[in-house]
Amino acid sequence: MFRLWAWDAVDGRPPAFGMDAIVGRASRTQTPVFMEDLREVIFRPYWNVPPSILRGEILPALRRDPDYLRKHDMEVVRGTEHDPLDVRQRPGAKNALGLVKFVFPNDDNVYMHGTPATELFARRRRDFSHGCVRVADPAALAEWVLRDLPDWTRARIETAMAGPGSTSVKLPRPITVVLFYTTAAVTPDDGRLHFVDDIYRHDARLDRALRARRQSN
Repeated sequence: MFRLWAWDAVDGRPPAFGMDAIVGRASRTQTPVFMEDLREVIFRPYWNVPPSILRGEILPALRRDPDYLRKHDMEVVRGTEHDPLDVRQRPGAKNALGLVKFVFPNDDNVYMHGTPATELFARRRRDFSHGCVRVADPAALAEWVLRDLPDWTRARIETAMAGPGSTSVKLPRPITVVLFYTTAAVTPDDGRLHFVDDIYRHDARLDRALRARRQSN
């Protein structure tokens, strides 16, 4: 559905709001399905480039253009014993994570974040990411996530997004995040039945498994 909905924990109520989202590419970087707890919001985050993206995209681009890192506000930093040097992108308008990152620790290293490529939200099909979920209005989501912290008003959120450096805010209580995949649903914000393409082929695999089970019985 390429949508995000936010609910307060009250049965029967409609979502507080919804917004468009961008998810992982169907071809090779699909967004996983899982449930984890959102624990932290980071304004103006650094982007620590994952090793797969570093090897597959950044290093080839650097070979073509030795000035690539400077043009994209990237820097080389000390890494680990196995990878002594890492690359990260500084906070700012060019940062791939946009101006807000929503952290829910998980084994897949997936999170929600903004994006400088806002023009992609105009597309009907929105599978463009490396697996993380990009959200159309990160400021509105941050305001809802931080609603239990009265000092974090919309004005302060916008100030943090425009500030000189990174700011991390721990949530007083975790918020459950559910990443789910469906191709047919009554969407909660308009109450209409929607059917969409099975871009990850999850339904196709399920259909094959059900047919095989019926044939074996």
